[in-house]
Amino acid sequence: MPCRSLFASLVVLLLLAPVRDADACGPDFPPDLLTDRAGTLAELPDGRFSLEASRLLPKPADTFQVVESSEPEDARTGGGARETALYAEGAKAWHAGDLEQARARFQDVLSLPPEERRRFSTFAAFMLARTSGAGFQHEARPRFAEVRELARQGFDDPLGLAVASLGEEARLLLDQGDDAGAIRLYAEQAAHGSGSATTSLLLVARALSRNEARLREALKDPLAQRLMATFAWTRGQEWQWADDGASVGLQRLLDALASVPGVAGADRLAAAAWRVGRFDLAERFAGQEHTPLDAWVKAKLALRRGDRTAAEQHLAEATQGLPEAEDWSGDGEWYPQRPRARAEGERALLALMQGDFTRSAEQVAASCSWADMAYVAERVLTVEELKRFVAAYTPEADARCKPELANLWDDDAREGTNSLTRRLRLLLARRLLRTGAGAEALEYFRGTPFEQPARQYLDARERARAADNEIDRARALFDAALLARRAGMEILGTEAAPDWAQTDGMYDRGEYDGPPELPPEQDTVRRKMAELPLVSASEQQRLTAHAPPHAFRFHYRSTAADLAEQAAALVPPRSQAYAVLLCHAARFTASNEPERGKRLWRMYVKNGALRAGEDMLFGQECPEPDFERARAQQPKLSLPWKGMRRRTLAVMGGGLLLPVALGAAFILRRKRRSAGA
Repeated sequence: MPCRSLFASLVVLLLLAPVRDADACGPDFPPDLLTDRAGTLAELPDGRFSLEASRLLPKPADTFQVVESSEPEDARTGGGARETALYAEGAKAWHAGDLEQARARFQDVLSLPPEERRRFSTFAAFMLARTSGAGFQHEARPRFAEVRELARQGFDDPLGLAVASLGEEARLLLDQGDDAGAIRLYAEQAAHGSGSATTSLLLVARALSRNEARLREALKDPLAQRLMATFAWTRGQEWQWADDGASVGLQRLLDALASVPGVAGADRLAAAAWRVGRFDLAERFAGQEHTPLDAWVKAKLALRRGDRTAAEQHLAEATQGLPEAEDWSGDGEWYPQRPRARAEGERALLALMQGDFTRSAEQVAASCSWADMAYVAERVLTVEELKRFVAAYTPEADARCKPELANLWDDDAREGTNSLTRRLRLLLARRLLRTGAGAEALEYFRGTPFEQPARQYLDARERARAADNEIDRARALFDAALLARRAGMEILGTEAAPDWAQTDGMYDRGEYDGPPELPPEQDTVRRKMAELPLVSASEQQRLTAHAPPHAFRFHYRSTAADLAEQAAALVPPRSQAYAVLLCHAARFTASNEPERGKRLWRMYVKNGALRAGEDMLFGQECPEPDFERARAQQPKLSLPWKGMRRRTLAVMGGGLLLPVALGAAFILRRKRRSAGA
């Protein structure tokens, strides 16, 4: 029994696993919505068939037990002596192939007084239904119904036979050609939480989609209509993986559904039509059922018409109706696909397109997409806007985004900072430190593992600014350069491009986040959305204004090289320190800026070539700079005090005699004028 249950579980997983677009081999990253904006606006996520199948019918008032994995250990114990003995005799006869004897014993169990058969009544009724062979076929369905009635009356059902009886009865109807009746029983079974029922509904839907006559007959029933519309929406991509020409089957299914007057599941039909580029059908059926999915389709259609105002209104309606915890990811998928978060991300994109950056930040936070949030926070918002956004951010958001946070790349490397609140504070801290607002940056680094290196970096920059001596300034700049190189990702790195701190710098997401290959009909929708102004002029201006100091990946290495070059300019050109500082500058940025390395080499050869015997391989192996020796090599200021004293006295004497001479001349002139008068 355990092995058979395990095999059945594997089959269920394989059948229900949704067929997603295949990606090239590489690391797995959480999806983002702002990289391929046209694709984001064009795509309507396909729902989860198993979830939709479980709510084709309302949840039943009966609380039947579901047992589909392994049988409980004590399931066949606990009954009275008489019912236990009778049922055991019947089971033995059944295994021996003596169905007549088995049926007699099972009937004996049900003939006992109710108080003497509390444990095995459901067992006996279920087995009577299953042994209703030749001559007893008419008893099968009533017996399966009896199992459910016994469970409602409180008789034990440790094997979940009441739920299982729905599937068994549905199979009888399938054999009789009653697809609609079978769908209703499977849907009731699925509403109880049966995984095997959702698999059965999937198999029925597949069979109907391939048999036009059966499909036409089944579509007379509203529940079958809803099932097939759901199948077209959630599993429509299966045709992409089938034989050539099989996609015609999906189009035929959509046309068959569209031909049904007042078709049930119009919102799902509209969604399926959008996904395959049947905009005529999407426009026709959108608005017939007022559901969140219907509002989402209307938002897509409005965007296709260029009406962003209507699109925003419909998206807001969709997000209000979508359950926050609902997840459309399939079994085995590693990252949640919550439709409400996705819709919030699309609203954030529309806000970006309109230049409403504050609202975009709020909605991208609601999307729980850290990659998108990092982009908006780091490159779009101003520092002041980001500080206000971080101050207003509440821990409740961390709880809401817990499913997405649990699957982020660097959840362990952050050492306890795996929350959106802490991630945003670190992002702001690094951005402030890059822009020179060191004191403010330390407030946001406080309490993190990166507070100490950030403080040391800021201290080195301050010592360089305050130093009176050029050698001391050079030493402080080199200390800052070392910190920028060794701890740059943690204290200066960008969360998104170019450094990609969100992957600990191990991967450049830009190399993996390109638009995926889409089937032709969906690529047509993307091209239509690409005609919209996806990046506003104001957003582009902010991207330029808020870019890091260098455009290279690991940009802080270039910052370290800048600091080392500044230090070299402060020491004597022919000193060991000068040559070594240029060596370090070239080493810091060797992988980023090869042309810079060549320039530094030319400077080294021209101004600072070392004497023979110095141990250095330029740009690769650099010793420590000897600042004290450089201090000793500074040119001394010598003053010719004796000559200066004589010249100074002469100048001073001349300066004193000049006013006296001018005064005497003035007096003599006045006397002559008086004598003439």
